[in-house]
Amino acid sequence: MSFENNPERMAWIILLAGFTTFCLLALLVPASIYWYVMNATNPLGTELTYVRGIVLIGNPDNELSASVVDGPTVDLQETFTVSTDNTSQAILNFADDSTLTMYGDTTIMLSEAQQPRFGLSTNPTRITVEVLRGRVRATASRGRDDLMFDITTEDAQMTLDQGSFSVEVTDRGTQLTTRLGQAEITNGHKTVQLRQGQRAVVGPERPLSNPLPAAQNLLSNGNFNTNFTESWETYTIDLTEAVTTTADVVLFDNRSVLNLQSQGEDNVHTEVGVIQQVNKDVRDFQSVRVFSEVRLIFQSLPGGGQLGSEFPIMIHVAYKDIEGNDRDWFHGFYYVPPPENYILYDQPDNSSERIARFIWYPYESVNLLTTLGPTKPAFIKSIRIYASGWI
Repeated sequence: MSFENNPERMAWIILLAGFTTFCLLALLVPASIYWYVMNATNPLGTELTYVRGIVLIGNPDNELSASVVDGPTVDLQETFTVSTDNTSQAILNFADDSTLTMYGDTTIMLSEAQQPRFGLSTNPTRITVEVLRGRVRATASRGRDDLMFDITTEDAQMTLDQGSFSVEVTDRGTQLTTRLGQAEITNGHKTVQLRQGQRAVVGPERPLSNPLPAAQNLLSNGNFNTNFTESWETYTIDLTEAVTTTADVVLFDNRSVLNLQSQGEDNVHTEVGVIQQVNKDVRDFQSVRVFSEVRLIFQSLPGGGQLGSEFPIMIHVAYKDIEGNDRDWFHGFYYVPPPENYILYDQPDNSSERIARFIWYPYESVNLLTTLGPTKPAFIKSIRIYASGWI
């Protein structure tokens, strides 16, 4: 029986189709409006502020990069890249009061910066930054329920809770340090939770580590136990062939130690030591300290010499301050007291102390980032350990 011969059936079909359409629209229209209200976003305002040096901004729509100098603030859009050189620094300020500080030789891309368009939305603001190289400090202003602040690198993905975090990317891999708050770092199928004062490292040839203490040794082979010459360079200053100087690693008290020695004619200046190139930016560090264990065996020149510059053991840190000026920090050790007319400095950047002979003395410096004031280190160039004086 055709619909033409049964108009009643046709009417019912049309009525049911119309009612079904009405029901679907009654459900879909509010649901679509609700979905839109919940998920619609607006760009999160992001400003780039120059701190020092020249900062380059890369626009993916243009082949050339624009440079920012002389301290202005400019708007930064998604997919733009920002690069600093070794003399410059910049800060990304997001509209929700979160920030991202870029240090020297750093390149990042702002992948995402979006916030809910409507106040009724329960979705969080989203910030995603890709760190291509260098070091940044990210400060998340809110918890994960309100702000999804993510940082990605070639090696890992990081999710940040409310707090302050340091991310460093080098050829060797990625390091995440939690200065304040908690964070999560993922590489492949492994995820590590970090609490305040912890860090994790991961690289192309290094699996994601378990949580490590935030404090780290900036020296390679600081214990002088293996492959000494790969990390340290030996140097000597001999003014006469009558004096022999040596710097070598020996086994003493069942451990490897650096032994510095001069033998021969007395009352002749000599110097022998080792140097390691550190080349580490420490502008984001909270503390920089020097730790060592020192044992003095013999010194024929009292104190630190007449000018307070020749000690049987001297530690020298060469660094650049925040303005890029070359500066030095010294600390000497001696056991023979000097005559009254000899100089002994007691300054934040040049000091010394008298210790007992034949005793291992554990030394810990004060925090160089607080005691040196405006001349504090921003970039550690090298550390030198040397013996200077006579025999």
